[in-house]
Amino acid sequence: MFGFRDVFSYLECDACGCLQLLNPPQDMGRYYPSAYSAFCTNEVSSIALQRIRHSVRQRRNQGVFEDAGWVDRLLARRYDYPQLNAFARMRPTRHARILDVGCGSGQLLLDLKDLGYQQVLGVDLFVPQPIDYRNGVRVMKAGLEDLAGTTWDVIMFHHSFEHMPNPARVLQLTSDLLAPGGHCLIRLPLVGWAWEHYGVNWVQLDAPRHFFVHTAKSFQLLARGEGLGVHEARYDSTEYQFWVSELYTQDVAQASVDMTRPQAMFSTSTLRAFRAQAARLNSEGRGDQAAFDLVRL
Repeated sequence: MFGFRDVFSYLECDACGCLQLLNPPQDMGRYYPSAYSAFCTNEVSSIALQRIRHSVRQRRNQGVFEDAGWVDRLLARRYDYPQLNAFARMRPTRHARILDVGCGSGQLLLDLKDLGYQQVLGVDLFVPQPIDYRNGVRVMKAGLEDLAGTTWDVIMFHHSFEHMPNPARVLQLTSDLLAPGGHCLIRLPLVGWAWEHYGVNWVQLDAPRHFFVHTAKSFQLLARGEGLGVHEARYDSTEYQFWVSELYTQDVAQASVDMTRPQAMFSTSTLRAFRAQAARLNSEGRGDQAAFDLVRL
């Protein structure tokens, strides 16, 4: 991602296919600098432009839900929001107590607050400092251990679970914090076609931030061991797995290019082909990421 060119070793389990980092660095902070995407906030713009963007974002977010109008649904299809899509599929009520683990700057929580979800909290060990937004949304510089005694209806990990060195312990704590009938939503990268094709140049290997990169089999075994079963699983990989991995095969770091403009590096037809291939792999259960809705067994 940042072009440090540090070398790390992974073990690939012959039984379940899970990839495990063998030599994690002592100082992980170096690999989560302020430029890390999850910590970045929206660019500064005029107040008028901010209001327009916020209004469009609100309409798009409303379009994710079943009772939305046709304009909102059109915006939701045009501007995909996989985190909110996965959340909406669980159909939580507006009274649900929602915890987002590894939430970064907390953008998803801000969107949920705008949608009427009042009881939301974020925790992230790597944010530079705690954040208290004016609308009441909080992001704590903390982990699950710091929330003992609290209860949540929805606990989410949007591509943060793989960043945790002790996933079994994380699931154990999650199970303890879930309210009766609660759901745990975990979106994470999965070993699949992209790993088989790109190997160490697969973007979602993301050494050394990803301690464990699971297969669907290894993740379900892990969850079951902590008393959690899969209520629903849905693959949601995108063309990102291809075009960034292609850059990596050319030794090009993400930090050295404009990640918002893949069309500057790949033709429209190539990106369209990547998008179609991602959709096909998802339908075959071979995409490089998925969303798992877990419940207590």
